[in-house]
Amino acid sequence: KLSRLKTWAQFGAACACGRQAMSSRCSRCLERCVSPCPHRSSNEHEVAALPEEEEVPEYSVQVSGFEPARRGRHVIYTLTIRRGNAHWPIRRRFRQVAKLHEQLLLGFGRSSMKAGLPKLPPKVTCRSLLFGQQDQRFLQMRALQMQEYFEALLRYIPFVDQCEALREFLCSVDVSQMSYDALLDLEQAMGRGGPELRVDAQLIAALPKREVASKCAGCCVICQEPMEKDEDVRVLPCGHEYHFECISQWIHESNTCCVCHSMAVPQPGDCPDVGEMD
Repeated sequence: KLSRLKTWAQFGAACACGRQAMSSRCSRCLERCVSPCPHRSSNEHEVAALPEEEEVPEYSVQVSGFEPARRGRHVIYTLTIRRGNAHWPIRRRFRQVAKLHEQLLLGFGRSSMKAGLPKLPPKVTCRSLLFGQQDQRFLQMRALQMQEYFEALLRYIPFVDQCEALREFLCSVDVSQMSYDALLDLEQAMGRGGPELRVDAQLIAALPKREVASKCAGCCVICQEPMEKDEDVRVLPCGHEYHFECISQWIHESNTCCVCHSMAVPQPGDCPDVGEMD
């Protein structure tokens, strides 16, 4: 019995030593995991701790205001689009924003709502039901919601040029409301499809003049000044008319019509467009 008791005592002591050794080894391992590696530099720790940078959107949208249409019951919202140094206004109804949202859902799929595609502002609220769709407080709240929607949308789609539906929505510009300098900034911001050859000044000077018997054709799109009968007004192949001084400067920047974007001065050897042939 004494020998057995000694054996059990030695076995218990050995187990206690083993547990103590195991706990010391575990504590050393934990210290190694928590403490930084001595072979790793401090710069590597700083780089690892930096959060991932988000993509900065190329475009920005600001809901500038809203106004009821002259005819009908709908409301038109004025949006200011910015890209770099260029900015241009667009006018959109809420139903056009809803159509854009449906196109994005169709392209990205319904699961994109969980991935970060923002939710469209509600079409109807309790206030709009009580006071109507043209209630000022309702329209102000909708304008704020549209602002938040576009900010979240541009964070979700930072590269607008790669999304055809969004680019068409933002870049379909009413050029009649823009100045000549704004048109040049817009041309530089939106870019051109490829390198263009400089148009010869003689070809620009050869553009046909407007007939004397024709009536006043309204305002020149470029300078926003009326085109009088005694002024030098030239007609492009597409049929749109401009002051010669205005269109000659514009063609040196871009050989396109400001209204329909067709070729302003055909180059030698170029085939005419289908619209020009008709």
